Amino acid sequence: MKILISALCGVFVSFTAQAACPAKAPKLSKSFFSDGDQKVNAAWLQKNLAGRKVVYPGKEVETYAADGSYSYKANGQTWSAGSYKFYDNGMRCIGYAKPRFDLYVVNDGKLVLVNEGKGRYVGQIRN
Repeated sequence: MKILISALCGVFVSFTAQAACPAKAPKLSKSFFSDGDQKVNAAWLQKNLAGRKVVYPGKEVETYAADGSYSYKANGQTWSAGSYKFYDNGMRCIGYAKPRFDLYVVNDGKLVLVNEGKGRYVGQIRN
């Protein structure tokens, strides 16, 4: 009986755990970049985003907590993940059940998030 309960607990934990971000980011095509984009790397992202918030028009807010967790608030809803990871190609991963990847660049001195659909969103870094 004890073994069965342990096995069931292990199965439950594996289904409810959030996915980990992979060691390497997906490859990017040049089509994600626009004229004037400056690439950033993992060290730049860590220095400028970890422990801070990024605020987008419409009061959408990303929070990169110092403890490594992440949250996104928009339209009165919040999506949380236990982890985030920055990569040297400027991408970041959010450790949702299905990890999410987006690209950060700087253009004209402004932070720009480029999503999977190549939509571009200017954000302001806040403490």
